[in-house]
Amino acid sequence: MIKKSAIALLSGTLLLMAACSNGSGGQGQTGNSAKPEDKKEAAVNKEPVELVFYDGVSDYTEERFMKEIGEPIKKKFPHVTPKFSPFTKLTQVQDLISAGQAPDIIFASSGLFNDVVNKYNMQTDIMPLIQKYKYDLNKIDPVSVDMMKEISKGGMYALPTLMSPSPIYYNKDIFDKFGVPYPKDDMKWDDLYELAKKVTRKDGNQQYYGFMVSFQHLMVRNQFSLNLVDPATETTSFADEKWNKMTANISRFYELDGVEPNAQKLGAAQQRVMFTKEKTLAMWMPVSTLLTGQELEGMNWDMAQFPEFKELPGVGPQPYPISFYITTTNKHKDQSFEVIAYLASEEYQLPMVKQGQFPTALTSPALRSSFGQDTAMYKGKNVKAMLPAKYAKASAFTKFNNLSRNQLQAALEANVLQKKDMNTALREAAERANAAIKAEKAK
Repeated sequence: MIKKSAIALLSGTLLLMAACSNGSGGQGQTGNSAKPEDKKEAAVNKEPVELVFYDGVSDYTEERFMKEIGEPIKKKFPHVTPKFSPFTKLTQVQDLISAGQAPDIIFASSGLFNDVVNKYNMQTDIMPLIQKYKYDLNKIDPVSVDMMKEISKGGMYALPTLMSPSPIYYNKDIFDKFGVPYPKDDMKWDDLYELAKKVTRKDGNQQYYGFMVSFQHLMVRNQFSLNLVDPATETTSFADEKWNKMTANISRFYELDGVEPNAQKLGAAQQRVMFTKEKTLAMWMPVSTLLTGQELEGMNWDMAQFPEFKELPGVGPQPYPISFYITTTNKHKDQSFEVIAYLASEEYQLPMVKQGQFPTALTSPALRSSFGQDTAMYKGKNVKAMLPAKYAKASAFTKFNNLSRNQLQAALEANVLQKKDMNTALREAAERANAAIKAEKAK
């Protein structure tokens, strides 16, 4: 059982604000115009305190958490003891609350906010803490800040800190086998399709596949910034021709000779197996996942940038940040903000980014240009493909987005597997989504 230490008031200086300052004096998107008498930084308690971090990303082991997050926190703040609370299907936030073990901080991607934070009303507005400690939001990617303000109804529930990558991973050996040039940066979707056709081939008894993508993540991060749900009406409509364009854009990859699509191949889990274990998938775009050295071991691999639509030159996907939320049950909010502001600083992130632990959600050119430079895994790799030069504007956020997203996946399956007309598949998907939203609202 996780136990909390008692807290007491102490004095101290919030050193991290100086460490991660851009020299802006804390002004910027916080809306503060600091007066001379306000420039003295607020003090933070230094009594021993335990902070419980809940893995809302569902992708961390305790070992990984301590290596990447826990140990750096302990080194920077000796009075703080970080504790890891893992995500499992049997250990949800509500179970922890019921057991008196409610987490202090939840870290989760924007796509999982509903499932692990909002669902349990664990969010709290940290804008007063941002202003109190003069954290400059200009340090963070502005589209991610706008996204968080949208989620937070004008406030800020969390600091976007880490960023989900968005490269095309590709297996050079498959391209070499068939004498096909490697993927390049700045490809259009049509270029990618033509390339996929050339490596969707059979060699002896082995079928190779050109390109696959995590479709649900792609729709959440869609480049046209289309809303999954209209926030004004809380309904969805997939009648916009751009929904058709994006869905048909992906379905054509499964229509290539030899692909023989099924529901598993349309899902990210099987795609990951095909790329990393079976090594039969030439190009994979997980859209939200950083592949590990262990997964890529023995593969001659590299990366290319997220493809573009010709109508949107230079525009990548929407951001998909991992943010740190201070919970409503947290009794150590000032100490917790000190910690998450440190995690959202160049001081903390630079060594981690250089080691290739994660891409950054910060705007720092030093961070964006140094990914993986201190690890052999990324030596000679096209690491600039990890993050786009320009993010698409964030779509509107509602608590029903995931219901709509799931029905888009069903529309793709209906088109690809049942050969249903795309307009019909999308219309039926919208009807199911709206019925599910209505049922959820009636609860």
